[in-house]
Amino acid sequence: MKVFCIESGYFSTDGGAMFGIMSRKIWSGKYPVDDENRCPLAMRCFFIDFGQRKVIFDTGVGQKPIGMDYYRFHHVIDIRQALAEKGYQPEDVTDVVLSHLHFDHCGGCTFLDEKGDIQITFPNAKHWTTLAQWQNSLQPGPWEGDAYLRENLQAVDEAGLLQKLELDDEGIEIFPGLQLKKAQGHTFDQLVAFAQTDQGNFCISGDVVPMCLHINAACIAAIDNHAALAVTEKAQILQEAFQQNCHMVFYHDAVTAYASLRQMGRHISAGVKYPSTNQTLR
Repeated sequence: MKVFCIESGYFSTDGGAMFGIMSRKIWSGKYPVDDENRCPLAMRCFFIDFGQRKVIFDTGVGQKPIGMDYYRFHHVIDIRQALAEKGYQPEDVTDVVLSHLHFDHCGGCTFLDEKGDIQITFPNAKHWTTLAQWQNSLQPGPWEGDAYLRENLQAVDEAGLLQKLELDDEGIEIFPGLQLKKAQGHTFDQLVAFAQTDQGNFCISGDVVPMCLHINAACIAAIDNHAALAVTEKAQILQEAFQQNCHMVFYHDAVTAYASLRQMGRHISAGVKYPSTNQTLR
């Protein structure tokens, strides 16, 4: 069983957007920030080879042009090449779990070929999302209007590879060792994955807990749709991850790739932190 991160690229955005009501005096001592108040963000995909099932969790922004210069994307890689360096081909991937369908999480699901036509990156894989998130991506409100790009998943859907789940609070085990649950707050019906491996258990939560500092109950992104709901849902996910002895994987943290969890009174906090492999933070 192989488990590894793929650092698919980086971008930056305003620190206040990521850390919300948490004072800059607190977060700037724990996370890098430049003189424009911009913080580096990762797009950390996660890969698990379960044997018969080979799963990638989120796919980064991809390499299709998106024209969003504000975010200053850099060191964006070809996820196919990253897999090849680990001994895998895109055709080997059986499942793509998408935490949600914002462009920085699912852009790598498709790519442009030499003719400029859109192709599916993982042609043999089931791509897992939720029905509510899919519907929201097709008709988003003004708050999320710029976060969805139709070309990221339209071909996947037309090929019959997009699985649109309607989950209750118990979630679903799509195969032994991988459970998916839904969470609200950042956007509608995000998928949170709980994976059991022989290298430990992992919780891959996308933007429910996007960075290590977001384990703090008061720290939520200002761009979350519903602040109070995000706080409640995050606390539930963290508690369940702790009970399952999971490491939390941080999609956007350019410093810490994942961390163990520990109980501190009534709250969950980070335990042992495992650093990102990126050496060019900016």
